[in-house]
Amino acid sequence: MIKFLRPDYYLREEYTEMMDEWIKDGSRIAPWSLIEQYHTDSDFEKMIRIVNDAELGNGIGDFAPCRTYWVRSIESNRLLGAVNIRYYLTKLGYDTWGHIGFGVRPSERNKGYATKMLLMALDECRILKMEKVLIGCLEENIGSIKTIEKCGGVLEKIAIHEYNSENVRIRRYWIEL
Repeated sequence: MIKFLRPDYYLREEYTEMMDEWIKDGSRIAPWSLIEQYHTDSDFEKMIRIVNDAELGNGIGDFAPCRTYWVRSIESNRLLGAVNIRYYLTKLGYDTWGHIGFGVRPSERNKGYATKMLLMALDECRILKMEKVLIGCLEENIGSIKTIEKCGGVLEKIAIHEYNSENVRIRRYWIEL
């Protein structure tokens, strides 16, 4: 079992442990709201403000307002990753990552958590009265591809997008709610 938690200061120790693991692993950190600059108290406070401001649409550039949830295992009481839900799509959101971003820390992958996280995120989208959602993932991200398809994702197309000064191939999936 997992639960969604709003990012908060009381989770600093768990967050630090999760992010240290992720950085040591070297794998891509997703969603965007898992920010690496957290090592000092002021950095952590700033990161919490950035995530909370994004919900109001502040400081997110060309993306839509979004809500971030940190995901915790109820059994182990350990942070597993995060989910980010954009309320609507701007052109950039439509061209790239869509409505939902999610990620699972390296040591907890391949245990079914991503599927549970995405299903819970889809429930949140239903509460927000969305009728369908777009989810994008990198073409080489087999874990995300399997998760999205398991949760009902239908591949629309593969788009080319410039990301971090290189062209990447993004698989675009729609899920009817």
